[in-house]
Amino acid sequence: MQLAAQESSPPVAPEEGTRLPSKRAIDSPAKSVKALLLKSWGTTSVWTDLKTNWSKYGKIPVTIDDSTYIDSDFTYQNLVSSKANVLVISNPAGNFKLYSPAEIAAVARYARKGHTVIGTFLVFQWSTTDNRGLAPVFGLRSKIDYNTTSVSISNQFKKKAQECLLKRIPGSWLSQGYAQTQTPLPSMSWSHNLAKAKAVAEVDSFLGVITLYKAATYTGVYVSNFPEYNGGTDDEQLLYNAVTCY
Repeated sequence: MQLAAQESSPPVAPEEGTRLPSKRAIDSPAKSVKALLLKSWGTTSVWTDLKTNWSKYGKIPVTIDDSTYIDSDFTYQNLVSSKANVLVISNPAGNFKLYSPAEIAAVARYARKGHTVIGTFLVFQWSTTDNRGLAPVFGLRSKIDYNTTSVSISNQFKKKAQECLLKRIPGSWLSQGYAQTQTPLPSMSWSHNLAKAKAVAEVDSFLGVITLYKAATYTGVYVSNFPEYNGGTDDEQLLYNAVTCY
């Protein structure tokens, strides 16, 4: 995939769900946790590294499937058959990956069964790609606009809350991931656009954000920059935590 294709962006009603998700402490031995990347920008350095070097970040083994559905359509039954503990939606709009209404419904339904969903960077909108139907999975709003042109950030994040998601990460840290962000319009700020989600970290006065949405049966994690794209140790720790914490 070509960066140039991204126009300055990198390779950019409740039903069943009654079981509460298990809470995993990072330092407690546990069975392997499987993360499944759905339609996303493409393979990135951090997810690739976590396949073999997860033990640098905690005691819970993780397996990463970043090939089966990264470029493919999927159904709810595909998600069930995958037996994934965690779904990852990594910058899909940045590479013009459009989620159909059926796929959005499948993600929401699988989440409600007690599975964490992680989203990064240009999940909701980019250029003509509109995936805003995914926003409620993360406790965010689908009926507002998100930037469809490049928005650069300093990548200097600051913690706003103490959460397992940020364990082993400093109170202020410099992300080494791609330094752009998805941001609500026209305010260009997340501070009044969090809906049901909670900001646990922010950058540049809420131009960028990391959010948690603790629903009744699952947790949604959204990171508005692209930490897995050439990210550093803190970025990798963040994504390991997101996979194993909830």
